[in-house]
Amino acid sequence: MIVRAGIPGMSDDRASGEHRYPASTSDFVKLLREDGIQVEYEHEKSQWTLVEYKSFDVWVPILDLSLNVAANIPANIIATMIMNYVKKVLRRDVKNANLHVNVSIRKKNGTVAKFEASGPGPEVLEALKVFEHDARE
Repeated sequence: MIVRAGIPGMSDDRASGEHRYPASTSDFVKLLREDGIQVEYEHEKSQWTLVEYKSFDVWVPILDLSLNVAANIPANIIATMIMNYVKKVLRRDVKNANLHVNVSIRKKNGTVAKFEASGPGPEVLEALKVFEHDARE
């Protein structure tokens, strides 16, 4: 899995030369790695500009997953990790949070399935689970 620069739900400002990542990036990746998922970053940490918004919203790092690797990754892992992050790290109930998520899954046939959503936590997670399931077929 690769963590890409950018803030889900915000404009892409790659032209500025900044590599913006949500402040949640390191904590979120730590949870993925604790579950045995190999994670790489698009940029070295020294090149990051961490962005934190003062709000009840949760910005998940932009994730790029290859199905060649995903065969060993349990179904709905991204949705599960988001729920774990909100519960364990932020100590909140995902039911009361707005989520901002951006995920790409590279299929074995070379196509890329993309998911981007912002909204109430339960609705975004349910849509993400459907996306993850459909992308694996």
